[in-house]
Amino acid sequence: MEKFKYDMEMGAVMDFVEDRFMLVIKDESWSQEELDLLKNPMDLHFCYTQDIAIFVLEGGDIDSSDFYFNIQDCDWKDACLNSELVNIDVYLLNGKNEICWKKSKTLSKEDSQQILDCLSKQAQVQFMQDEYDVNVLGIQSAYQPYELNKYAVVSTKF
Repeated sequence: MEKFKYDMEMGAVMDFVEDRFMLVIKDESWSQEELDLLKNPMDLHFCYTQDIAIFVLEGGDIDSSDFYFNIQDCDWKDACLNSELVNIDVYLLNGKNEICWKKSKTLSKEDSQQILDCLSKQAQVQFMQDEYDVNVLGIQSAYQPYELNKYAVVSTKF
């Protein structure tokens, strides 16, 4: 099995690296049954509320997973904001950091522009890490991930 090029802790994490968003879920193991359920398309929602960007992934045996993204905390901020199209990779990793499943998608020009517009707006907000963290915790305590879909700016099958 191919090793994921970045070492990470168990759980879900996302970032924008080089030219794409990477949504990664790491669990001790993934059964073949769980992986088979991912043959059906998953739903991916890009939600934007209170100047916070959230990707919500749903489908297969994966409970709704929420991935919070802050453009101001991104090493590839300029590359992201200057993209024409949004590319997204979803990875499932096992405890050995091996890639058990991967899927990639390039969003349409229209969907990409809607996401980039929100991220451009987010880039203009005065950023204070502690305040951002408190706001994220507030959203996480107020909503289950699937409940965030009411703030979806873009929804697509993945």
